[in-house]
Amino acid sequence: MIDVLISFVSVNGSPGVSTAALALTWAWPRHAVVAECDPAGGRALGVFDPDGNHGRTGVFELMLQARNMPLHRAMSSQLLVLPDGTGRRHLLAGVSSPREADSLDWRRLTSLFLDLETVDVLADCGRFRSRATPAAVLSEADLVVAVVRNCRGSLQTFAKAVDVVREEHGVFDHEGLVVLIADPDPRIHQRFPHGEIGKELGLHVVGALPWDPRTAAQFTDLHRPGRKFETSPLLTHARRAADEIGRRAMERMSWLRKPPPVVNGHVR
Repeated sequence: MIDVLISFVSVNGSPGVSTAALALTWAWPRHAVVAECDPAGGRALGVFDPDGNHGRTGVFELMLQARNMPLHRAMSSQLLVLPDGTGRRHLLAGVSSPREADSLDWRRLTSLFLDLETVDVLADCGRFRSRATPAAVLSEADLVVAVVRNCRGSLQTFAKAVDVVREEHGVFDHEGLVVLIADPDPRIHQRFPHGEIGKELGLHVVGALPWDPRTAAQFTDLHRPGRKFETSPLLTHARRAADEIGRRAMERMSWLRKPPPVVNGHVR
């Protein structure tokens, strides 16, 4: 079975993309790797390996090893198994500094993601920046998921950035860019109906993640889950969103990677 590459991005004023990518990977129905592709750096290694028992691993070390061995082989040594009990979900940690990010061959790394078989890649590209965002990871993705906080300021900021995201990264077709809503603290922000958000933006809404700071902290601070972690609101909604995102990504992947038709011995 062919894998899919799904890239996640947010705009300024819409935090939560890393939490969303990790929660969705945790809930993903197939083998998956969450790859931290944010040029600003990754934090997940400190969450899941705070004592550094696995050493320094990640995308930078992967590309260093790839100078002396095949890229696929190098990647297998850089993955950290997420402690979900299945052995099917992994972390490819991000860079430790923007300088490391500047030295990476993002296009080559993207080619590796696309060549993997039976493993889906969920790439956390961080906050959208027209110059620093790893363009290849977005433009070659089977689906780009914009994580948008459900409050007036974030929605207005994202609405202004939609055309820029499309133009900068080549996501022109209607199905290539979708929205995942992150609901904020209802005591502070007014929230809008999810259906209305999709209509206003002209984009499909693939799900919503609820305000659940206790569970979110397991992906951002230190992973020490309690017995209600797996049934928490965040993971319950993440499973629903993962199914919808995976379905849409598979459909678009089949369209994007479909070989051109051959008519009378000629490719058209």
